[in-house]
Parts: sequence; C-alpha cells; structure tokens
Amino acid sequence: MIVKEAELDPKHLNLWKKGLLAIEQKNWEYAVSLILPVVKDVPTFMDGRMALRRAEGEMSGTAKKFSFGGGMFKGSSKKDPWEAIAELEENVFQKDPFGASGNQQLYDLAIKAKFPELGAFALETIRMGQPENTKNMHTLAQHYIAHGHPDKASAVYNSILKIDPRDMIAAKGEKDCAARSSISRQGFGDGDFRKSMKNADEANELELLNKQGMTQEQMEQLLAKIIDKYNQDQTNLNTVKAMADLYERMGQVESALMFYDYALSLNPGDVSLQRKTELIRDRVQETQMQQMEADIESNPDAPDIDVKRAQLAEIRHARAYVVINEAKTRVERNPTDKALRYDLGQAYFQAEMYTEAIPELQQAKGNPHIRIKAMLMLGRCFERKNMNDLAKSALMEASKEVLIMDGTKKEILYELALVHEKMGEREPYLDALKEIYNADYGYKDVAKRVESSYT
Repeated sequence: MIVKEAELDPKHLNLWKKGLLAIEQKNWEYAVSLILPVVKDVPTFMDGRMALRRAEGEMSGTAKKFSFGGGMFKGSSKKDPWEAIAELEENVFQKDPFGASGNQQLYDLAIKAKFPELGAFALETIRMGQPENTKNMHTLAQHYIAHGHPDKASAVYNSILKIDPRDMIAAKGEKDCAARSSISRQGFGDGDFRKSMKNADEANELELLNKQGMTQEQMEQLLAKIIDKYNQDQTNLNTVKAMADLYERMGQVESALMFYDYALSLNPGDVSLQRKTELIRDRVQETQMQQMEADIESNPDAPDIDVKRAQLAEIRHARAYVVINEAKTRVERNPTDKALRYDLGQAYFQAEMYTEAIPELQQAKGNPHIRIKAMLMLGRCFERKNMNDLAKSALMEASKEVLIMDGTKKEILYELALVHEKMGEREPYLDALKEIYNADYGYKDVAKRVESSYT
C-alpha cells in the first residue's frame, strides 16, 4: 500500500526532488509548499509525509508567531478519511506539526482508512513532540502489537521504563514482546519476518543488534561484518543506522554522529532519526567541552590559557542558547505538557539561569513521572541562589516520596546533607549521610565524611 519514490508520476517526482533540495538548503517554507501537494495527492507516500513533517517542524520552530494548543480541528463532515487527512495537512500540521490533538485525529483517520503505517507515524510524531508522554507511548506499543511488530513494541515499552521504572504494565509488555520477537526471529511464529532474511547469518546479526548486553569484543566483531556490508552498498539505510548504533554503544560518539548524519541525509523525513541525531550531536559537544575543561585544568599556566577559557565560555553560551530555544519552542507548541516544562527548566539550570528555571520546574512537579527529578533540580536551584531553607524544604519533600534506597534517593540525601552543612546543621547533616552509608558504603565521599565525624 505504501508508495515509493520510484512509483511517483513525473509531476509528483519533480516536486518531490525539488522539495528534498529545499530541505538540504534549509529552505523550510519552500520545501513545505513543494511536498504538501505531493502528500495530498499521494497520501500513502510515507517518505514524503515524513519529510513534510520535518520541514513543518523546522518552519514552525523558527516562525515569529503561531497560536498553538487550540481546540480540536473542526473539518468538514466528510465520510472519506483521506479527504479529512488532506484537510489536516492543509489546516493543522503547518502550524502545529507535533501537536497531540491533530496527530490523534490523524491516527483515528488512518485506522479508518486501514493504513496502520500512517497510524504509527501519527503516534510517533506525538512522541517526537512529547517524549515523556507515556500514555501515548502505551497506545503506540499496543498499535505495534496489533499489527505484528512486537520488536518495535518492545522498544517502546523499554523507553517507557526509562521514564517511569515503576510502570509494571510496561515492564510486562517489554518482556512479552521481546519473547514474541525472539520466537518470530527463530521462525516459530506465523509472521513473515523470517522470509525477509537472506540467511541465518543475517538473522544472527539482527539478534545481536537488538541485544543490549553485548561485550566489547562482540560489538567489534559485529561492526566488522556490517562495515563489509557498508563497503558493498553505502546507500543502505539499515546498514548505516546499524553502524551508527554500534559506534554509539562502543562510546565512539563522534563516529556515531557522522553515520547518524549520513543516515539522516538518506532519509531526511525520519523525525525519530532527526531527534536521535540531535541527541548524539549534543553528547559530542558535551564530550568536547569536557576535554577542553580537562586541558585547561591540567595546564593552568599555558600561554594561551585565557584564549582557551574564552573559547570554552563561548561554546557553552552558544550551546545553552540553542538548547534553551529548542526547549522553549517545544513548550510553546504544548504549554500544558509538564515534561516539556522540565526540559526547559533543566536547560535553564545547565545554563546557570536558576531564576528562570524555578517556575518551569515548579510546573513540572505536576507530572507524577518526573515529579521527583523536578523536585531534586528545584532544590539545587534554590541552593545555587543561596536560598538554603527553600532548598532544604524541597529536598526533604522529595526524600519522603522516594521509599526505596535507589540512586535517586541517594542523590537527594547527599544534596540534602550538603545543604544542612551550609546551614551549620551538623546533626541532620550526618543523619542524611548515615542513611546513605548504611545502604552504600562506596557512594561518593560519604564514608569519609561519616567516619571522620567519629574521630
């Protein structure tokens, strides 16, 4: 049912290629004007729809004024879902491409049109705009299960657990789907997955790629095989993405970024790939800054030390500006999304803009999945502003709500101990440290602090 580029008629193919060129040149508005007619006329051309959504996202993110978060789109009462989908593209997504309201309608219409690939795209688009929206992710996982993609459902459930480790439905779903996916790969299921494999070696490679606990040696061996495939065909998107993924797992983030960028050039409409590339680029920049910091600390008397410090400060400022603007744009699109408020608060915090971070984190507390993280960062903001009584209050509240001694609890107690120390409150300072000491002797410098108090 999905139309490929080679199947487009000459008129649409010409518009499509011009649209791709406009995307490469970052001429987003022109790209939308070229690709939109193609998508409306050929609604099952998914590559076009993905490229269109990327261009719309860039366009709306840089536009001076849009009114986001309005009510449900009121289209005409057409019975044909494809006509309603065309109206959504025309009237909604150019202004709010990642909005939950419009994409939920797109999902419902896609199901009516019996086009599950478009339904998955709609839910993935919501996920792109609201990466902490676990309710949408549960719907997406169920959609993948219903249409025979347990591997994709397992990955979605795994993402939910990273946001909320206590989500038991996601935990069970991840295990069940991983088992079903494994059975399918081994040829015991009724799907056609095995038929798409050329041989058992390819199946083994895919199984290794999906494995999270590979050793360094296993990853290097698998990478060597995939590099051989890449040398035979450098335009195979799956091969390029596999190389990027392996380099990322091996900690070679600069190589990973190079191949993620190349994968995005092969498939410019993939919004998930675009987001992944942005995250890896952010990691590369963070690594580079850490290397610069280490160089500055190890050579404080270098003749060019002032230049290096100025360069580092400039890079930090530019990076913080970009991150904050991206976070603000997402909040403007979905002002009621508490997870996006947390992202913006975190961006402000990392830029040392603690006053600006506080109201965002206070709103983020309303999301139960990120409430503890928001409270911890809020306490740190107050501490950085030397508002130690408010910092103590926020951290004590967070500590009471975490009932198990996990990594988060230890982090909260350690921060709380430091605040007590600043306030000259020695007894509660030691009480907080001893609570960690009783559970984890090796946590930071807790043992040293506690044991020195007895001597």
